[in-house]
Amino acid sequence: MKHCSVVAGLMLLSAAGIAQGQEAAAKSTASGVFSNEQAKRGEAAYNANCVTCHGAELRSTDREVPHLTDKSFKFGWIGKTVAEKFEFVRDTMPPKEEHSLSDQVYLDIVTYVLKFNKVPAGNQELKPDLETLKQITIAAPD
Repeated sequence: MKHCSVVAGLMLLSAAGIAQGQEAAAKSTASGVFSNEQAKRGEAAYNANCVTCHGAELRSTDREVPHLTDKSFKFGWIGKTVAEKFEFVRDTMPPKEEHSLSDQVYLDIVTYVLKFNKVPAGNQELKPDLETLKQITIAAPD
């Protein structure tokens, strides 16, 4: 009987741990995971490094370069993690000059794209910590 109690207790602890892990992974951008100041820095970095190809309103005039707003944002960003978008931008942009900016600058640019697309800002700044960024899903703005 004592053995059954121990097994039942371990099962409850495991279930609680799983539920807690799901809560951590369930964090989304809807809760305001970056600051307005961070998005402003991202806008300045975007204008210095990205605007030539992606446009001032995040809409490219080149068919080969994706927009970063409207349907492109909806289908390319919503449901992804902040880590996925951060790594993609850092690893591919600017073309032939990947990794030419600091990780923080790349992340600031990502927050600017989020803010431009009406994702709400909060009070804290995001840091380029992949484990943390993997836990934040990009939610559709209201």
